Amino acid sequence: MASEFTSNESNAMQIYAPSIVFFLVTPLFIAFRFWSRITRRTGLGWDDMTIIISFSCAVVVQTVTMVACNYGFGQHIKTLTTSDKIVSLKLYYIAQIFYKLTMNLAKISMLLLYLRIFVHRWFRRCCFTLMGLVTCYMIAAVTLSILQCYPISGAWDKSMPPTCIDLEKFWIANAGFSIATDTLILMLPMHPICTSKLSVAQKRGLIMLLTTGGGLVIATSIVRMTTLTFSAKTPDTTFNISSTMWSIIEQNLAIICTCLPMCRLPIATRFPLWVSESELTAPDASQPADLSKRQTRRWSPYTGPRNVQGITRSIVITNDEMSDELTLDPTERTFTMSTLSSDIGAIRKIVEYEITFETASDANP
Repeated sequence: MASEFTSNESNAMQIYAPSIVFFLVTPLFIAFRFWSRITRRTGLGWDDMTIIISFSCAVVVQTVTMVACNYGFGQHIKTLTTSDKIVSLKLYYIAQIFYKLTMNLAKISMLLLYLRIFVHRWFRRCCFTLMGLVTCYMIAAVTLSILQCYPISGAWDKSMPPTCIDLEKFWIANAGFSIATDTLILMLPMHPICTSKLSVAQKRGLIMLLTTGGGLVIATSIVRMTTLTFSAKTPDTTFNISSTMWSIIEQNLAIICTCLPMCRLPIATRFPLWVSESELTAPDASQPADLSKRQTRRWSPYTGPRNVQGITRSIVITNDEMSDELTLDPTERTFTMSTLSSDIGAIRKIVEYEITFETASDANP
């Protein structure tokens, strides 16, 4: 009787291909993110630190699954030796834990980014509520992943039948939570953006940027969800690994999506319809400032009058590129003094003032 499969049949390329691609692509978006922070002098925040941790967890997932392929992960389980089967399943068990960390930390990073930009009280309360929910779920999901079987070694060693949770229900519930929270995080900034005083072109660009990135992550999560039942029920657990492939794709797209707002200008060179013409043709900040109007791109120092005591007052308004508003709105805008004070939009503007005093000499004036 002919064998149902050959000993050299392998699905390992489903792991190698996306892992290698995202080992190259994802760091580029993170590099653009940090380059934007450095060049605009907005400073690094908790959102940046969180995405680095998330990316580190993603690297662990991809690394351990690629190593598992060296022990037969991707091949038919009946062709593996007992030791190879145990090692490959143990590495797969580790990947499950770090996958939960990667996805939830990416969500937290996006919410922390929102907190740097938007100032509405209701919006910030929503962000903190979602962040608390995601954090609690992450702790619960990681704990449940670690303790999925009793004894714990039963997750990879089936020689003595362990007592395990229903993996199919757990995986589907996790995917459902991920899709639901991603949808909420995607929709959350739409109202502040639409009601802001940005131009129509800028609103369109921001919405397209967020919906494209977030929508792609959600679509990938849905596709992955359709593979979970088969992966949980198949007896050939080391060969039917399509859900693992989609997990690798999903986690990297989630990280890339959180970096898109800071990569807006590089993306604009490829997709000019996503931004207004002024964003692509804005004059260089090194040009002389026009003192007839306040320019939010770069303001010149204002020197106050010299009083009778001989004290000179200097008020320096630092480069407005430090504003987190420019994370999403990097265009140059001008205001008159009458409109400047009344411009209360949905996006935070941080302007730093430095006041210095120079005391005159003891000589009589």
